[in-house]
Amino acid sequence: MAEQTGKTVAAKRTVPKRRLGLRFHWDSTLDYSLLIMIGILSAFGLLMIYSTTSYADSISHTGNSYYTVTKQAVYLVIALLVMAAVSRIDYHVWLKYARVLYVAAVILGIAVLFLGKEVNGQKRWFSLGPVSFQPAEFAKLALIISMAALADFYYGMLRYYRVLFVFFMAALPIALPVLSANLSSGLILMGIAFVMAFIASRRKIIFGIVIGVGVILVVVLYRTGILEVVLDEYQMNRINAWFDPLAYSSTNGFQTVQGLYAIGAGGWFGRGLGQSLQSLGYLPEAQNDMIFSIICEELGLIGAILVICMFLLLVYRLMQISSQAKDFKGTMVAAGIMAHIAIQVLMNVAVVTNTMPNTGVSLPFISYGGSSVTFLMVEMGIVLNIAGKVNSSSAT
Repeated sequence: MAEQTGKTVAAKRTVPKRRLGLRFHWDSTLDYSLLIMIGILSAFGLLMIYSTTSYADSISHTGNSYYTVTKQAVYLVIALLVMAAVSRIDYHVWLKYARVLYVAAVILGIAVLFLGKEVNGQKRWFSLGPVSFQPAEFAKLALIISMAALADFYYGMLRYYRVLFVFFMAALPIALPVLSANLSSGLILMGIAFVMAFIASRRKIIFGIVIGVGVILVVVLYRTGILEVVLDEYQMNRINAWFDPLAYSSTNGFQTVQGLYAIGAGGWFGRGLGQSLQSLGYLPEAQNDMIFSIICEELGLIGAILVICMFLLLVYRLMQISSQAKDFKGTMVAAGIMAHIAIQVLMNVAVVTNTMPNTGVSLPFISYGGSSVTFLMVEMGIVLNIAGKVNSSSAT
């Protein structure tokens, strides 16, 4: 007995000690390809915001060239934390509250027209002390969730044309208040609704007809002068400046002309990071709507193409997640978020290159803005949750 006890004690003494250290758990449900794309675009956005604003900040903020980029970094950290939290919430929960989100978006869209802070003659923001909130960003998320819930409700009737009318009428209460004060965001909302209705519908021909009729209608309204009556004066001036920006180079076409100067000066490989001349006070809103022109000036055509390719990869990944979703609800939500990113990037690049009238739309992940990046990361969190359920089912 004593001999056995001695052997036991000796055995305990020979057991190797455990090494202290951290164990990292690789979560197989996370969509790391999507996370990497979000990280690259967000980091690149901070780099370009610093490059665009450092000179102006050093003058207006007593030598602090990091003022704007620091604010954006804080916004981004908060947004990433929100994304992480949202990614842990089952996306079906959002659909349960679709009606609440819909009503809230309509109320906020109307309220901002009367109670919002006026900037450049338009009320688009709620000012809450040092924090500003743009209801249009919330409206995009609410529309995506509402349209997905509506498509799921009418799932058995998606082959009928009258369901498309229901989609259109459901989108109007959210889009119209936004359109009246913010044309670009209103167009994005209608574009999201159009794409989601196209994906949900089993009759595709009518969408081509709608696009053709819409283009013809806009041309007729412009030629007959009716468009001048329908649109506000500042909106009509932007359309006129689109046709001939040099004729309006001192007024409504000033921003467009300066942006085109930046693009032309960039050439193939650009002036170099931080070497932009247009960001030295010549180009208005360089860190917001026109940041793509600074990208073209500093990084050239090659850099601009690489940025566009990164966005194309992101949209393609969102399309994959939409097609692989476990249910129709997930497909529609991911498709709506994909439509949002694709339409907003397309519109921003089109505005900067004067392919469409200047409507003032930001470039996702890259342009400066707190509310825009926060709601964008909420959408990314929802997509990560949808992708996580796909990955968990494939793993089992």
